[in-house]
Amino acid sequence: MRIATIRRDAADSPNMVANDAAILEQVTDELRAASAEVIATEDSALPTEVDIILHMSRNAEVLERLRRAEEQGIKVINSTGAIDNCSRSRFMQILERARIPQPQFNIITDETGLAPLTYPAWIKRSEGWSTHKDDVCFAKDAHEAVEAFRAMKERGIDACIHSGHIDGDIIKFYGVGRRYFHHCYPDPEKSKFGLERINGKAQHHPFDLEKLKKTIFKAAEALEIDIYGGDCIVNAQGEFFIIDFNDFPSFSAVRNEAAKEIVAHIMDLKDTIR
Repeated sequence: MRIATIRRDAADSPNMVANDAAILEQVTDELRAASAEVIATEDSALPTEVDIILHMSRNAEVLERLRRAEEQGIKVINSTGAIDNCSRSRFMQILERARIPQPQFNIITDETGLAPLTYPAWIKRSEGWSTHKDDVCFAKDAHEAVEAFRAMKERGIDACIHSGHIDGDIIKFYGVGRRYFHHCYPDPEKSKFGLERINGKAQHHPFDLEKLKKTIFKAAEALEIDIYGGDCIVNAQGEFFIIDFNDFPSFSAVRNEAAKEIVAHIMDLKDTIR
């Protein structure tokens, strides 16, 4: 089996460049140990004589090349469709249709639409992924929400999402297909932008872990994604709400076991490709 790998651009990996590089490197080592031929490639020259392209890219030009590779019958993981589905407003709408629990949200294109909504809340860029510290902002009231949206507009962002704030424990989750699931409480001091501090120290509210696992797997199926991670909130009543869903995270908390699970998932595809 010949597999090409593509790293994530530094611009799409704020404060996580080393961790993103580390998981791809470890997966590469595990693939080679499993007798796969791995080609670490530059995104500008994708190989065509491969069975699988394993990538972490969110770059529009690279994704377009990957779409063409898919059309030629090459298996791309995660698929370009899955990457599109993880763009923020899109994944929230997909999860809504799939009846996956998440905070109530509104897509806003005019700042006047923010005033009637409930606060505190989170103001998030609507399209794409967070690459700037102000792509996700906590707003105590409508005034702060408008200021956050105006700052986004100055950076060329035309729409934002107003997402209701929920008090509770933040839980990070990681998954590979339906074969692997891991959850943990994040360290607020080691977060990408430090936003976990808003919810404070985890109170470890009891919740149904098996139900959460099944819900995350259902969400991944709706998003058509193989390798993923994200965040949810568990409130004092044990209810959970997904607040973020990402393609191919760094798995920094569980890199060793996740790399093995990713490789096992890929090797299971051996008889289905081409």
